[in-house]
Amino acid sequence: MFKEELMKFLLSTESFNKLDESYMSDFDFKHVQGISYEQGYPMLIDCCEVWIQYPEYTWELIDIMGSIKNMISTNTFPDIFIENKQNILAIYFDTENRVRTLISRVHESDNVDEKLIESSIESGIKDEKLMFAGLFYRSNINWSV
Repeated sequence: MFKEELMKFLLSTESFNKLDESYMSDFDFKHVQGISYEQGYPMLIDCCEVWIQYPEYTWELIDIMGSIKNMISTNTFPDIFIENKQNILAIYFDTENRVRTLISRVHESDNVDEKLIESSIESGIKDEKLMFAGLFYRSNINWSV
């Protein structure tokens, strides 16, 4: 059930220009707040499966996984993360390309100054790498290559 709700939510974010700033907290409130460890651990597995399949939602998924981990008070990732370590690292190493492509696609039909787009891209790359750093730091996995 959670995986279906997660996919529905992620697909709804494709209309990026129509999102308000509370879209992540709304999902968190509806699906993460108040969960138990027994509910949250399988949710982390669902998140990882979706992440490997849809890396374009990295920012949202890292945020959701962080909320789940905080709610269930764990730094331990399910084994699926260890099994997919190379895939996750590949997503990390592709951050610049992925963020650049996503932000460019959002603004392709807009008449926005290229400098603003480039600034948005640089900010997006920095933000996502900081999210990865938090994910890597607060885990039971040795992420070194």
